[in-house]
Amino acid sequence: MNNRILVIYATRYGATEGIATAIAEGLQKQNHDVDVRNVKDVFDIAGYSAVIIGSPIYYGKVLPELVAFVSLHKNMLHEIPVVGFLSGYSLLDISPEKKQAASAAFDQVREHIEIRDIGYFAGKISEEQLSFKDKAVMKLTGTKPGDYRNREAAIIWAQGLIDLCLLQL
Repeated sequence: MNNRILVIYATRYGATEGIATAIAEGLQKQNHDVDVRNVKDVFDIAGYSAVIIGSPIYYGKVLPELVAFVSLHKNMLHEIPVVGFLSGYSLLDISPEKKQAASAAFDQVREHIEIRDIGYFAGKISEEQLSFKDKAVMKLTGTKPGDYRNREAAIIWAQGLIDLCLLQL
């Protein structure tokens, strides 16, 4: 059976791409053929045995382009395992309550497909890239700029997906 895995990410400022590539690295360490693509650059998922979808959390939701992608490809996504990952500052200190709240960011996606598991990863905030609105929210919430991504955690999480048979390849 084909063991090609597609890791698709949505991103507003580029930080989620780094998490996606770390996830791909974890899967490649287990001898899987992995492609990493921005959701805006994926037009076909034929030939993949599993898909991992990810997005930062903005205002409690995943980015709309990820929801649109899932809606468009839901028939094919029903045929293969789909796993998700989320990134964001709110995931810096992840508690069970924060996981539950963050998981709700995928609710619009779950209207179309089943997600077998979700990985939760702190993100990166670079103030100079932010929109005026995002800068204002950052100030109001006391968010501190910085790169909080943990590459090793993403690699280990990805390897666990195979070990737990969440991606049955």
